[in-house]
Amino acid sequence: MLLARDQKLTQDSTKLHNRRLVLKAIYNGATLSRADIARLTGLTRTTASSVVAELIEEGLVTELGQGPPAGGKPPTLLQVVDEARQVIGIDVARATVQGGLFDLRGRVLQRVSAPATSGNGRPDLAQITGLIDDLVAAADRPLVGIGAALPGLIDPSSGVIHQTGLQGWQEFSLGGELRQRYGLPIHMVNDSQAAALAEYTFAGHAAHSLAVVLLKRGVSAGIVLDGQVYHGASYGGASEIGHVRAVEGGELCSCGHFGCLETVASERALVRWAQTLYRNDAGSRLRTLAPQAEAVNFASVLQAFQAGDPGLEQVVGQVAHYLGAAVASLVAVLNVPLVVLAGRLARLGEPFTNAIATEMRQRLLAPLAERVEVKVSMLGDDIIMSGAAALLLSSELGVV
Repeated sequence: MLLARDQKLTQDSTKLHNRRLVLKAIYNGATLSRADIARLTGLTRTTASSVVAELIEEGLVTELGQGPPAGGKPPTLLQVVDEARQVIGIDVARATVQGGLFDLRGRVLQRVSAPATSGNGRPDLAQITGLIDDLVAAADRPLVGIGAALPGLIDPSSGVIHQTGLQGWQEFSLGGELRQRYGLPIHMVNDSQAAALAEYTFAGHAAHSLAVVLLKRGVSAGIVLDGQVYHGASYGGASEIGHVRAVEGGELCSCGHFGCLETVASERALVRWAQTLYRNDAGSRLRTLAPQAEAVNFASVLQAFQAGDPGLEQVVGQVAHYLGAAVASLVAVLNVPLVVLAGRLARLGEPFTNAIATEMRQRLLAPLAERVEVKVSMLGDDIIMSGAAALLLSSELGVV
């Protein structure tokens, strides 16, 4: 026999479950009536109407007017009020922090960013909270909460950073610090997992499963399976493909191992090989863009590659070779129909994307390869902070 407290917990859980069902149905539908909602959710009309009444009272849902009659009284149509709540998404990278204030559809209402100011060239807690303070002050609707994304092994349940490229942040509870300061729901996730959630939520893909390969200084892959971000069994580590060995006896990686994918298929690897090309090829276009090999950076590599530098075409092809092999492994294990490339390296464009797709298809069973699309993200530099914001829509409102 259930005790009174257990009964209340069960009732509260059921009420929250029903609320999320109804809100998600309205959020993902064009315009729905109460009868539509009951049919889509499996709830009784009485229960659906009761939940709708609460959502209207809270300002999250509004009545639009009457729809066309279906043999009886014209139904009243409902819609989520996109501006009723706001969310904050933060992208903590190695050299910069950027954040945004978003409405419930992921539209950016306010954007802030700042380069790292700490002595070691990394962002610090004061810098992060300063940006969040600005966004909190800019909010003119109730805040759902704050989402934060950063590279490395992040425990999404506790907000503890177990391992990251941010110096001095290992085993640091950033989530705990932010909860104590703001008194709001705080959710944290790895940056590539945030990118995958952004693609799934805001990019308009039909696929319910996808992988986003995030190509920055390192390489990682966020995974969405059947509409849910896959974190893995521990430390949110399902995304760390960049630290799987790709080359036997290869270069030393930042993680301490040798030959990781990151050493041959990242922005750093591309720039390093381009610098070697600069030294060895007197006819390289890079020599017109940089005074010396050490001055070659990603911007000059991109410019020379787009101008048709033959040597860089080979270098980019080499990077694509390793990435194509990694993507093939992802597809073979997960059988996702869509792979999205994001991050600065994706700016290399269609030749780079096609080379990765070609390498992938050469390594897969033909029936699998034919059903996989490889494309570049259209969300640009906002993809990670957008994903951090989408994390709140999923975790707190249940609409994703």
